[in-house]
Amino acid sequence: MNNTSLTTHEFLTIKEAAKRFCRSEQTIRRLVKQHALTSHVRTEKTAKGNTYLVSQQFLTEQYPPVLAAAQLPESDMLEPQLPAVVVPDQVEEIVRLQAALAERDQTIQKLQHRLLEQNDVLNALTSQVNSQRIGHIEELILRQNEQLGELQKRLPEPSEGPQGEVVSEQPKKTFWQRIFGK
Repeated sequence: MNNTSLTTHEFLTIKEAAKRFCRSEQTIRRLVKQHALTSHVRTEKTAKGNTYLVSQQFLTEQYPPVLAAAQLPESDMLEPQLPAVVVPDQVEEIVRLQAALAERDQTIQKLQHRLLEQNDVLNALTSQVNSQRIGHIEELILRQNEQLGELQKRLPEPSEGPQGEVVSEQPKKTFWQRIFGK
């Protein structure tokens, strides 16, 4: 069968594919990313943007179905499925792996919580340091303003003329300027 002749109902969204083939959406996304430029994956424009569609036939080749999705109740499709044939020795291994996975998830949650706490502490310290810097800068500006005020006090007052105009004092002429008139 030619892949270009497949109809739209033979393609699934990532969410539909994850449910039907008992895989996570992330697993389906990785598969889509690997085969994005092939005829097995299509993009379709929607109101919310582009969405990927994956060929059911391709998914069946990649992930042979454990049970047909039509045979599974809706509630079972959300939970991870065990293989159709379970060897008794594997049950203990599965239980052990699930416990290890749950422990790992708890560790990850604890580490994420600690990371958030450390970010809060870091933000508080950064804020405190910035406040100290601003305070220091304000002190320097006040000192400079005081120094400018002192320097302005040392400057001689300009003399005023008879009508209240500021008259600048002319420097005294030197001997040679008085003789030659320059």
